[in-house]
Amino acid sequence: MRRPGANTALATEALLRAPPDGHTLMTMPQFVPALPAVQRVSGFDVADLLPLAGTAQAPLVLVVPPRLGVADLPGFLALARTRGEALSFAHAGHAGVPNLAMALLAEATGIRPMGVAFRNTVQPLLSGDVDCAFGFLHDAVPQIRAGKLVGLAVTTPARSPLLPEIPCFAELGLPAVEIAAWFAVTVHRAVPPPLQARLIAAVEAVRPDPAVQDRLTAAGFAPFALDGAALQEFARRERDRHLALFARLGVTPE
Repeated sequence: MRRPGANTALATEALLRAPPDGHTLMTMPQFVPALPAVQRVSGFDVADLLPLAGTAQAPLVLVVPPRLGVADLPGFLALARTRGEALSFAHAGHAGVPNLAMALLAEATGIRPMGVAFRNTVQPLLSGDVDCAFGFLHDAVPQIRAGKLVGLAVTTPARSPLLPEIPCFAELGLPAVEIAAWFAVTVHRAVPPPLQARLIAAVEAVRPDPAVQDRLTAAGFAPFALDGAALQEFARRERDRHLALFARLGVTPE
């Protein structure tokens, strides 16, 4: 059953109120452990969430419209330094990965673009409402292929197989701009360990299937093969990274 709404707070509450018997699962996006830092929530504690098995991650690409007149990241950064806050970018909320990606880029390079909130970060570029944005690959790749947007750099550690011609930030000397949305099968922390192990094994059995991997890649996702304690440590580091970034940005719960 889908429980959309309130930045997944409704789904999180439903999961944590259900009996911890392993029959209620959640596909948790990466921002949920840090949700209380940006949104007032009640009725549950995110510390009760236990990610068990990674499923996929969604990298981003920095994109600009052709009208901006830049063809690569150095050209974009030169323009951004000249225009300062007159250069606008689209984001989908302070806790969203596109906004955090731009914050990392701004910290690493000293640029100061002005953020404008939209539901989607790619469409405002196509309509001329903003000058740049970090877009998820599933939204941005078709527009890049059609020549409607110019891709400048991807946020993966290496080049994406969907955009092999576009460099990653690390190879351009900006390794700090590495970020992606990620998703994991998650349960209530009180689910018994034997059931946790069975759920992890079920995901591990499906994840390597070539058909599954092909569908993920075609949809703009990358594999995310972390499970159990390794995933939980990764999620903790990601939460702490996001909380520190929110603090530097002055983000407070709304």
